[in-house]
Amino acid sequence: MKNREDRYLIGLASIALVFILFISTSPVVLAFSLHNNRLTLNETPITTNNSDEACPSIYADRVVWQDLRNGKNWDIYMYNLSTQEETRITNNNFDHRCPAIYGDRIVWEDICNGYQNADIRMYNLTTSAETQVTANMSGQYSPDIYGDRIVWEDTRNGGGWDKEGNRAGNWDIYLYDLSTSIEYQITTNESMQDAPALYENRIVWQDSRNGNLDIYMYDLSTFRETQITTDPAAQHSPAIYGDRIIWTDERNGKADIYMYNLSTSTESQITTSGSVEYGPVIYRDRIVWVDYRKGWENLDIYLYDLSTSTETQITTNESNQWGELDIWKDRILWRDQRNGNNDIYMCIVSGENTGSEIELEIRSEVNPKPEEGESTSKSIPGFEIVYDIVGLFGMFLYRRK
Repeated sequence: MKNREDRYLIGLASIALVFILFISTSPVVLAFSLHNNRLTLNETPITTNNSDEACPSIYADRVVWQDLRNGKNWDIYMYNLSTQEETRITNNNFDHRCPAIYGDRIVWEDICNGYQNADIRMYNLTTSAETQVTANMSGQYSPDIYGDRIVWEDTRNGGGWDKEGNRAGNWDIYLYDLSTSIEYQITTNESMQDAPALYENRIVWQDSRNGNLDIYMYDLSTFRETQITTDPAAQHSPAIYGDRIIWTDERNGKADIYMYNLSTSTESQITTSGSVEYGPVIYRDRIVWVDYRKGWENLDIYLYDLSTSTETQITTNESNQWGELDIWKDRILWRDQRNGNNDIYMCIVSGENTGSEIELEIRSEVNPKPEEGESTSKSIPGFEIVYDIVGLFGMFLYRRK
């Protein structure tokens, strides 16, 4: 029995030796690469009171949200991450919802004239002045801001709600330019266009003109409207950064995150978990969304890095991290239920995620002809690893004797 085991081990050692001779005389490189997850996640609560907070938005060191701490109406609050100071922005007894911030300007939808006649208002942090942006006797909702431009969804051309409280009729996208004090109607199709998002000269929204929700874009520099998605399923909740448009897509029977690159005219599927993902936001190479893969009572925030093609789970608390998301550079914001109410939480993501797998790569490689005086010896990646393995076999055989 002992002789049989020895012959077996000798055979394994011989195979390893032959393999070493093969890779040392052939144009083949054996490479072992170890990729480490280098991301550091630093999570912190922005709000700690016992009321509900929702709809966070961030720009640089300033975070804004809607807050229910003062009774039955929502107010807009801001937190400065640098000074650690919280500021109440609105002070009357009406609802103020869906804030967005860019630079020193905060915009929101204001219900002081009734919900069906909501207006867009703006607060300037530098001048401490509040301004009414819209005055039309209809509803203006869900504002977004970039630079001097504010966009929103508008009911003035026949939009409203049906008996079940669902949106119906002709909702349009409008824009106001603070530098010129001019308002523009962006969409004119007599269907529903809503959920606008703005980046530089481009506006994206969800559009029902084709009998299902599609993603559309308008370029303010070329005055051109473009249909981004054509799949007969629903595509909704768009966001944009640079040349990249992302959205929630239901073509696979559930909700996935998809992306369209305007510079390459290519569409790609971002999530493939088999679960439900929705509500994406994007900043540079990072896409963030709400993920249902651990159940409807344990929603989590996930991140996908386009530069490394890696996915990272941001939240691990066994409650819901969900709702409206926002991201600015390395800072991610969401609505969190771990304390029994809805709080605003933030995670600072630092480092770079390059995966966490050991990969064995065998590839052909033709070495260039050495220059005069250059050493012709080859350094073979992985050789030392195999050499150590053979050494262990030899030691084992020695001890068996």
